Amino acid sequence: MSSIHQFSLYLHIAIGSCALILFWIPVVTSKGNLDHKRFGRYFAYAMYIVSLSGILMASTDLVFPIAMHAPGANLTTEEALAVSNEVRDFALFLLSLSILVLTSTRHGWLTILHKSDRQALRSPVHTGLCISLVAVGLALLTNGLRTGSAVFIIFSILQITAGINNLRYNFKKELKPKEWWLQHLNGLFGAGIGAYTAFFVFGGRRIMDSIFGDLYTDYSIVLWVAPGVIGGVAIGFVSRHYKQKFGGAWLIRKASLRSALFR
Repeated sequence: MSSIHQFSLYLHIAIGSCALILFWIPVVTSKGNLDHKRFGRYFAYAMYIVSLSGILMASTDLVFPIAMHAPGANLTTEEALAVSNEVRDFALFLLSLSILVLTSTRHGWLTILHKSDRQALRSPVHTGLCISLVAVGLALLTNGLRTGSAVFIIFSILQITAGINNLRYNFKKELKPKEWWLQHLNGLFGAGIGAYTAFFVFGGRRIMDSIFGDLYTDYSIVLWVAPGVIGGVAIGFVSRHYKQKFGGAWLIRKASLRSALFR
């Protein structure tokens, strides 16, 4: 079991590092061109691997916390309990981030593939993923309130909100103009938030410690929360821009032009 955990860790770090770079290529390239589509697909594949490896690592940590992180250690009952609780707290956080990344990536990918046809989004698999995101968010919220962790509480709210919004979109009766495009953006931005948060909390911790030392330790919570805050603001700004574009004067002008050309 430890060898599976170790392999998942190496895979998670290697593919996750690539995904941190791949995320920006579709962001800066023109929407709809070949580079945007190709690298968007690469990013989605990388996020699937990252999220599934994260789920596997978190699951083994939750079930075997001592065996995964203190094998062979001569611990007292109290020490073993303390280690188990610490490992499981972070394992739950990693599990919740991995489910957020998996669900957001799949949601963003399916919306652009099927656009106004939401049958794939209403499938048992995707519906189950959205429900599991809400469930793990509630579990993380409970744990955050118990431990007093602001990071857990903030991300639990993000996960619960994302899961509920996905379900609402999947099963609402009617869509607004180009609403599937907004869901595509929100889903993949959400995956990017999860990826960068996981980097600062887990994968990049040693790197940041070696660069900033005690400064990073003192202010690490800022870096943990920053991707969510910055990403949330970016999602809100971009969504508002496209809502105005697709649902406002832009549609009226386009309809008027079409009417003038073909009357």
